[in-house]
Amino acid sequence: MCVAKSRYIRYPTLAVVNAVRGIPLLIVIFWMYFLLPFVMGKIVPESWTVITALSLFTSAYMSQIVQAGIEGIPRGQTEAALSTGLRPWHAMVFVVLPQAIRNMIPSFVNQFVSMIKDTSLAFIVGVSELTHVATQVNNRTMIYPAEIFLFIAVIYFIICFAFTSLSRWLEQRLAWRKAI
Repeated sequence: MCVAKSRYIRYPTLAVVNAVRGIPLLIVIFWMYFLLPFVMGKIVPESWTVITALSLFTSAYMSQIVQAGIEGIPRGQTEAALSTGLRPWHAMVFVVLPQAIRNMIPSFVNQFVSMIKDTSLAFIVGVSELTHVATQVNNRTMIYPAEIFLFIAVIYFIICFAFTSLSRWLEQRLAWRKAI
């Protein structure tokens, strides 16, 4: 379901989100690689095609996270805000979203960690990212492939672990305090 009330916004949004979520990221990267130059009418750098593909793919998942976070807040919160005289937009911004964001943080972090790992697919269209560079180093040396790719795995682990640790700290910081 979509949070928007207007069917002119809801149905096209649902169609795009469901289409993008139902397709592997690799296919989205290929689409952007071949489609963007055609639409723009000029050559588009490979890095921009990957950025566009990752943005489109991640935004489809993020929209679902935001929707679930908003729908997870009891309707009584919105009704209480509206009964105090707040307009619907103000009720959303000042009452619902601050509560929903607390619930969205773990899912946001999971999606960002997933996106960091998905950047390794950028080598498919020739973008020099970490995995591609490791492959190039391996092809030149052909001596220590296990060590090279273990080093890359450690780098990915450190980055993802840092994001996850930040998420845990943020969750604890924003957690509701229980009365004793």
